[in-house]
Amino acid sequence: MSTSAIDWSNATRRAQKARELLSSQETGLGDLPLRNDVRESWKRSLAQTGSVQEPPVLSNDRLRLARERSELQRIWPVFEKLLVPAATDANLLVALADAGGTLLWVAGSTSSMSQAEHVGFMAGADWAEKSVGTSAPGMALATGAGSQVSGAEHLYEQAQQYSCSAVPIRDPRTGQVIGAIDLTGGPEAVATHSLPLLQAAVMAAETQLLLPGAGVVADPDYLDLGRSDGAHLGSVPISLRHAEILTLLAHYREGLSTAQLVEELFERPDSAAEGTVRAEIVRLRKVLAGPGGRALTSRPYRLQWDLRTTLGRLWRALEQGDLDSALPLYSPGLLARSQAPGIVSLLYRTEAALREMVLDRGTAHQLLNLGRQLADPGLLRAALRELPAQSPARSLVVAEVQALEN
Repeated sequence: MSTSAIDWSNATRRAQKARELLSSQETGLGDLPLRNDVRESWKRSLAQTGSVQEPPVLSNDRLRLARERSELQRIWPVFEKLLVPAATDANLLVALADAGGTLLWVAGSTSSMSQAEHVGFMAGADWAEKSVGTSAPGMALATGAGSQVSGAEHLYEQAQQYSCSAVPIRDPRTGQVIGAIDLTGGPEAVATHSLPLLQAAVMAAETQLLLPGAGVVADPDYLDLGRSDGAHLGSVPISLRHAEILTLLAHYREGLSTAQLVEELFERPDSAAEGTVRAEIVRLRKVLAGPGGRALTSRPYRLQWDLRTTLGRLWRALEQGDLDSALPLYSPGLLARSQAPGIVSLLYRTEAALREMVLDRGTAHQLLNLGRQLADPGLLRAALRELPAQSPARSLVVAEVQALEN
């Protein structure tokens, strides 16, 4: 986004008019008198949710886990040093959101933080477009560009007392957007210098990500299958084949023989495959070797420690009926490149169970989200039944269903 000055008074008047037109349904979304980037954000937001409400907030335990798992923990101190002191003096808040829109850290004066909590702007809250609609952090994550939002441009009515600027953060190795840094508060939050200030801080933070992660301790007993840059055991990247083997052994706690592991890993098992498995086990043991004492026994192959995996956590959430925990753990990219029959079977059963649970108790937003992830017209039709009759999202969802069924 350009850092040239914006006439915020005019932008606010246009946004107020747009809200009136939206309520009366006199104008289509594409014709609302909004700034172009804000109009596109309204369209994306309303396509994903039927109504904008107060954002969901993680429990303290889930927030702690989210922070521990996030690479952003390495760079939050950079923003604390470069942004928080000046922002606090100006009665502004600094928030660091992960790639999904969850605010992992929020800092500022006690009074500013307390006031913001009344509208759900706090650590653990989901400020993605799919949750609260248009906001600077949500837009920055959706577009990959610096964004500014003021007053009535927010779809979430309670947020209209605030203005905000945000800049995406990218993994300097892959270019992947991994989060966004946000400045929220009064009119000062969208001053002309706000975006350049945030961009300079992001440059410093992204440089920090290139350095060794000294002092950052990833859970060495967690197999993260949901990362965009491949599976990681703790902080160590591992191959797809090793991820498949560990996932299977974590699922079958009693262990698997060489022959069973061959059946689980290969589409066309043969005698040569047993030798391949043994060679992979040798290499995997070298990966596991270290002070943790993580042993993998033979006859059968069995893990001698408690390995937790993304898929295992997802299964436990489904067994407990905890849909709110299960959905964030699921992604169509979960071991997507795997052709191992055992993995394909586990993923199929997982998706089937998740689909049934969402159909049984999911909200319109949850039905829409999973329906789009799975390209499932049945889930999208169920979402239509849950959406309010006047929801602007209905026509978009109908078009999606028709496209999938034709």
